Amino acid sequence: MATKGRKFEDELKDLETLVSQIDSGELTLEESIGAFERGVALVKSLNQKLDEVERKVEMLTRDAEGQLQSVVLQAEGEGGGSSEAAADADDEDVPF
Repeated sequence: MATKGRKFEDELKDLETLVSQIDSGELTLEESIGAFERGVALVKSLNQKLDEVERKVEMLTRDAEGQLQSVVLQAEGEGGGSSEAAADADDEDVPF
């Protein structure tokens, strides 16, 4: 089952379907093993997509002066804590 270029939600739905099929007990042993293998491939693909998104996520925070600034969240194991980026002038236009 090719997972490249598919949406996260589509892969997750496929994984849920596979789990339901395996849990139902209606599959033969061979079918269950095949479904399990496809599920493992989907889990790997979903984890890779989550890792990619996690590296891209930015969280808005307020500094000591109350100014909004961007903070890039880093995945665990990537150089310790989060690194702070300089606040953009556009951040002052944020309505909250």
